[in-house]
Amino acid sequence: MKILLTTVSLSSKSGGGTAERTRRLARHLAAQGHHCTIATMEDGDLADELRGAGMQVYAATSIRLRFRVPLIRPDRLTKIVSSVDAIHILGYWNLLSVATALTATRCRKPYAFSAAGEFVGLAGPRPLAHAFHLLFGKRMLRKAGLIVAITCLERMQIIQRLGVAPNRIVVIPNGVEPSPSAIGAAVALPDEPFVLFVGRLAEVKGPDLLLKAFATVAPAYPNVTLVVAGPDFGMGARLQQEVTKGGLKGRVLFTGHLGETDRTAAYRRALFVVVPSRAEAMSLVAIEAGAAGTPVLLTDCCGFDELEALGGGQVVPATVEGLRDGLNAMLARRFNLARDGERLRRHVEQNYAWPAIVAELARHLQSLLHKPVEAEPRH
Repeated sequence: MKILLTTVSLSSKSGGGTAERTRRLARHLAAQGHHCTIATMEDGDLADELRGAGMQVYAATSIRLRFRVPLIRPDRLTKIVSSVDAIHILGYWNLLSVATALTATRCRKPYAFSAAGEFVGLAGPRPLAHAFHLLFGKRMLRKAGLIVAITCLERMQIIQRLGVAPNRIVVIPNGVEPSPSAIGAAVALPDEPFVLFVGRLAEVKGPDLLLKAFATVAPAYPNVTLVVAGPDFGMGARLQQEVTKGGLKGRVLFTGHLGETDRTAAYRRALFVVVPSRAEAMSLVAIEAGAAGTPVLLTDCCGFDELEALGGGQVVPATVEGLRDGLNAMLARRFNLARDGERLRRHVEQNYAWPAIVAELARHLQSLLHKPVEAEPRH
């Protein structure tokens, strides 16, 4: 099967979980015998990796106004769409997804759509986002042959908020590579025990909540450091101020963005990983930490509440108080955390291995080929 994947970014630094998901889908679809082409608005290291694996990557240039506008060549996009059997669009709030969906409908090519967690923005949209949803988003969803949710929670939100029929939605979760490697890691990590945050330094990821919570428990655990790993998306200076305000100088290490091997090394060295997100479809960081055998403290906004029931960590409210209580509970039993990490590792390997997840996605894309695609009306 010839498949087109579209995503906003193929940079590991700025593309976040959606870029990583696209990368893994492409690599594993190719490994299972499918031919993948990828279209993106931002070139980067992941695009180079996919090109190196023999895949075609179309990177449209863009200009930034109040949002990024792709400078798409319609003839080229039409040629790419016409050459494939099915399309998987990842990401909601961008014009590349809109253009691809429109082109697919005109060419009578089926497409599956995944917001990759971005439907959270519909809960209280700003005027521009609301206009985007009314003008472009609703049509894009209506014309999709299939809606892909990342968790059962996201599936329920799509049904309740958007009125999409349940039989049009499938759940394809995030996954991990079994036995991730840390060979070649070069990140400088503390010698003393540390708690780890991995993610963009952006409000939605909640690093400010974690810093405030850590400040309240740090005096009781003077030998524990907090490592904050991730690119600055506008909160860096504010977080540094929080460190000073909370009396945490020397207790918090900012590493910046970590590549895959450095990230794996950090997971394995950490006492546990904290995911303090205010909103998340399904935390890829929590899954990656689990694959490395490290337990996780995460908020109840991360789409991975099963973690607590299986004994792989703790789920708390997305508040300073909730994170404070979670930090206290996990640090108090830090000498027993290895057992929790092993339970989480087994669960992740059994349920979230990319090869099985991608095979399921391919089966759903294959089923779209047997459904008629409604043509775009001519005016």
